[in-house]
Amino acid sequence: MTAIKPKYLCAAVALAHAGLVGADTIALEERIVVLEEKMEGYQKGNTQLDFGGFIKADTIYSKYSDGEHATADVGEDFMVPSTIPVDPTGMADDGSGKFNMHAKQSRFWLKSSTMTSAGEIRGHIEIDFQTTGQGDERISNSYAPRIRHAYVAWEEWLFGQTWSTFFNVSALPETLDFVGAAGTVFERQPQIRYTTGPLMLALENPSTTLYGGSTNEYDDNSVPDVVARYNLDGDWGNVSLAAMGRELKYQDTIGGVEQDESEYGYGLSLAGRLMVGAMDDIRFQVNYGNALGRYTTLNAFRAGQIQADGDIELIDQWSGVLALRHHWSDQWRSNFAVSVSEADNPADVADTTNKTIQSAHANLIWQVAKPLSLGGELIYGDREIENGEDGDLKRVQFTAKYAF
Repeated sequence: MTAIKPKYLCAAVALAHAGLVGADTIALEERIVVLEEKMEGYQKGNTQLDFGGFIKADTIYSKYSDGEHATADVGEDFMVPSTIPVDPTGMADDGSGKFNMHAKQSRFWLKSSTMTSAGEIRGHIEIDFQTTGQGDERISNSYAPRIRHAYVAWEEWLFGQTWSTFFNVSALPETLDFVGAAGTVFERQPQIRYTTGPLMLALENPSTTLYGGSTNEYDDNSVPDVVARYNLDGDWGNVSLAAMGRELKYQDTIGGVEQDESEYGYGLSLAGRLMVGAMDDIRFQVNYGNALGRYTTLNAFRAGQIQADGDIELIDQWSGVLALRHHWSDQWRSNFAVSVSEADNPADVADTTNKTIQSAHANLIWQVAKPLSLGGELIYGDREIENGEDGDLKRVQFTAKYAF
């Protein structure tokens, strides 16, 4: 992480735009002094800017049991369980290997902190280049940036987009794969959050995913998702218990009839990280509910089924994650993670509907220096559909990461 004053940041930007034209007649040091004087007015109050991020290069070899490649391109860049191909007939031969290299997960963030008469006001914005759908590999491998986090925090309040309050981020296993354990809660979304001591309360942006409709996502909700989380932490680690309630609602034309239905469901999550000795830890999650849907397993399961009469039948779902991080020495460490998630789908869902997802990760990471790490990871994923057929993914990934 690097901290700079706003006036120096502005000077650096101005120099870049100037292209150092005329540098043969004006010394660089003199130009910087002049630019600093001109940019002095851009420093507002007592504001501190910090920036950081990382450059991450991934080399990936994948082998699918039931196809040549993932059913969506995003599944080639990191493991997305619903993109593991499954042949419903069980007759598919093993696919050939697929080789892929990318740097889309490289990341940049900018933070600010301003002291005011109302207290400290903090801001955070962060981007990467993953899952944008803009760009290709034909010539330049150019990919568009996307927003990850963008929020402002003041005293106990947070406004904007960041990790869902339902997600204890510290319980996420350290994997080279972008997300890792398939059954994890993994959700970023706009929200209004209030934190007092160990208690967090939030209203978060809703979205409804259902089987049996004309689309995967309905944006017809009339109330926000409501989340409450209680945290316990100490030298031993941390444990959190989160509860989420949300409306599932859709407006659609089903069988030529306009439908407008809603149901209210819930989700529970027990998660944490427990220290083992001075450096090692165990991470875990247990998630259950009848409206988990998009909150877990990267939306491999939808939260409900639209019945023939238009009613919504909620789907019971559960997932679990268990991981161990072990340091072999100051420079070498490994992570081992297993995960399973399952949905109790209604009898009338399609035979190709996801039923069970499993995953396993094992890696070895060499911390070459404080900012640089090199690592390799073995990844296994399995996707089973309602008719009992399944397909699996076997993957080897090598990663080089420079954090700044």
